[in-house]
Parts: sequence; C-alpha cells; structure tokens
Amino acid sequence: MKNILISGIVLSMIFSLAAFSQNIEQNAPKSMKKEQNKLFNDVSIAYGLGSLYLFTGDVNHSYNYEDYYPNGYSSDIRSIGAFSIGYNRMVSRVVMIGFVASYINVNYSKAIGGYEGGYQTTATYNDNLLNGIARVTFNYVNKPTVRVYSGAGMGITVDLSNVTAPGMNKETERKILPAGQLTFMGVRFGRSFGGFVEFGIGTNSIISGGLNYQFGD
Repeated sequence: MKNILISGIVLSMIFSLAAFSQNIEQNAPKSMKKEQNKLFNDVSIAYGLGSLYLFTGDVNHSYNYEDYYPNGYSSDIRSIGAFSIGYNRMVSRVVMIGFVASYINVNYSKAIGGYEGGYQTTATYNDNLLNGIARVTFNYVNKPTVRVYSGAGMGITVDLSNVTAPGMNKETERKILPAGQLTFMGVRFGRSFGGFVEFGIGTNSIISGGLNYQFGD
C-alpha cells in the first residue's frame, strides 16, 4: 500500500509539472513558439511500475549461498519502480528512432539453512538492473499538441547484484540479460514542453509517465 501511495504521488507530480509547463508555453509570445514540424529531437525522463522482473521469479545466480538449501520461505519480490531517461529522433511524422536507459532495483529475502538443518538465517538478495534499449516508435496521431503512438525496443540488462546474510560474507555478481519493451499505446501532450503516459509490457514497466522536451537541430 505504501509503494502504491508513493507511486501515485510521484505520477501526480509529473503530470502537474507537465500541465504547468504546457500552460507557460501556451501563454508565451507567438515569436517564442516553435513550429512543431521542426522539433526533430525528443528527450525525456520517466517513472514506471510493473517490470517483468517482478513476475518472472528470482534471477538465477551462482552464489556460494547455493551451498545452503532454502528451508521453504521466500519473500515477495519488491521494487521501487523504474527510473529512465530517453532520446528520440523523428525521421518522419510517423517513425521515430531512439534509446532509453533505465535503473530498476528489485530485492527479496530467502530463509536458508545448513545441510543438517542446524543453522538457519535469512539471506537478502538485491538486483540493481541497468537497462539499455534501442527502440522504434510509430505515431498514429502527430498533432502540434497531441501525439498518440506505439513502439518496440530491444537491448540488454546489466545486473549488478549482491546477497547478504548475518554471519556470512557479502557476495556480488554481474550478469548480462536480454531486455525489451513493447509500448501498446502512448499519449504525449504539449508542444516543445510536454508530458506523456505509456502502457505496455517489458523489462522496464507496464505503466509509466514522465516529462519530455522537443527541440530542433
């Protein structure tokens, strides 16, 4: 419940800032407004929820902790959400190509015990996931203040993970995993300054929202 409340507050702040920036631009002098068809570049920041890593189970690691067997208890996988930055280049009014980089932390706990069952403790696993995804976006609607689109991307995830437990040494591991994101529908509003929300599925999120800025060469 706490994570849902925090996420709602963050998303509300994002959309409030987007509306504020859009209002400033609408009230600006005409000489300061740029023609939409000359805004070829798009940079963005976003926050999202629902990475696939929350539903696919524990990431498989080769820790020495595997010398101990789990005694049956494992906590739910938790995450604070995905934080991302992105860039798009508009090659036509329909097609955009770009890149998005994101950070996600997922963590969970496992109760472990020795082979004889005489020693038991709780190991805490942390996966710091750095995603890099190249993407293509298709605009269905591309108006001066509204853009509706879908997209797809593929890339890699670098997992910088560690595990700790009372009385045991901390262990770390690096892994390379595949990454990808499908955006079923996204809506962007505003001219040069704007806000957006996206629905999809992938290693980043199911739902995300953020702010972006479009500019020319």
